[in-house]
Amino acid sequence: MSAKRIDIGQTIKFYRKKQGLTQEQVAESSGLSVKYISLLENGSAKNISIQKLSDIASALEVNLATLLTNDKPQFSDNSTPYTELLFLKLQNLPTEKSEEFSKIFLDLFRSLENFSQK
Repeated sequence: MSAKRIDIGQTIKFYRKKQGLTQEQVAESSGLSVKYISLLENGSAKNISIQKLSDIASALEVNLATLLTNDKPQFSDNSTPYTELLFLKLQNLPTEKSEEFSKIFLDLFRSLENFSQK
């Protein structure tokens, strides 16, 4: 039984694009070079330290564990970038905060729906 290979570079690229960030922005936020981010995303950099990966995760506003799995969230074909970004943000919050924010958003949506029906 062979282990499933994790493509960290593609995962970084996926979350970077979902956040609407450039390689330059991720590099600046993580304290790494643009060239290094590019090498990672293209699969040319073969080794990365946990510290550097943690810095990238912070720049992308995702948990470190998120970058270490192949499980990217599945969105419907008609979801928008902002919907996906909101979902990712909620998913990466602590459960209690995620629930709190979700309830606030749902209350806001209900209020807006009621307002638009008047």
